[in-house]
Amino acid sequence: MHAIPNKVDFYITNVCNLTCQNCNRFNNFDFKGWQRWSDYKDQYEQWGRLVDLKAVTIMGGEPFLNPTLIDWVQGINRIFGIEVQILTNGTRFRHAPDLYNALCFKHDTRPHNHIGVSLHNPDQFEKLKEDILFFLKSPVQIYPNGHKKNLWNSDYFFIDCNNIFVNVYNVDTFHSSAINHSLNFHTQTQKVFSLHNSDPFFAHQNCAFATFKSYHFIRGKLYKCAPVALMPEFDQQHKLNISDSDRTLLNSYQPLSVDNFETYNQEFFSQLDNPIAQCKFCPEKYTFQKIFPVTKGAS
Repeated sequence: MHAIPNKVDFYITNVCNLTCQNCNRFNNFDFKGWQRWSDYKDQYEQWGRLVDLKAVTIMGGEPFLNPTLIDWVQGINRIFGIEVQILTNGTRFRHAPDLYNALCFKHDTRPHNHIGVSLHNPDQFEKLKEDILFFLKSPVQIYPNGHKKNLWNSDYFFIDCNNIFVNVYNVDTFHSSAINHSLNFHTQTQKVFSLHNSDPFFAHQNCAFATFKSYHFIRGKLYKCAPVALMPEFDQQHKLNISDSDRTLLNSYQPLSVDNFETYNQEFFSQLDNPIAQCKFCPEKYTFQKIFPVTKGAS
């Protein structure tokens, strides 16, 4: 069995209810599609016999918008014998009352399943606090960053009477995304989407996905990073303004699957720390910008 020592993200939906500029998974745009657990359960059953996972995050998009989220949590717990973090923007706690019981899985002496909140607008903290207290079971203790009981170095650590906890991280800046967009010159309304044309070495050298070795399970296949998996899907929905040769390159990346694991796993894992040709589509110089998220569809 191959051990994967770094965190693996189970990306389960493109759908998000916020528009955060420079979202590195492109969920700020009208990016459609979510994954039903039952459609991929059999593949992950096979993965459970092939790899040993040390840390898992379920994310999107906004994972609370996936109607099979509880199935994903319980399925990963059962197959991989590991607790999971659900990474959310924190806006949907009052819409997921049944999720609480699914958080109670505990693996050996390790913590329960838990929720991590990436708070994109710190001005919304008091509203978020109310929603978290509504979701957890009282009494709830709240520990700020620096407190000896806040072992996660989060900005705020909420823990309730059942030791179910929620970490809140203030994340109100994003770095440059792979997707560029501009208005159509003729219509001034329809967006035109394009990619970068970078030196793959420098793009990889400065990439957060590469730095933190953030690998992704998407639709039952394992990818080096999120952009290489999602750019072809985004292209199918929005027709990127790129050349035919770049489109061929974009679609040429080979993820690791249960079908090719035996013949491809050594090559796949040995190359994870190296740039790939598709790195050219990401920026080689990253700049950080404050984001101003709004709810999609809001006036």
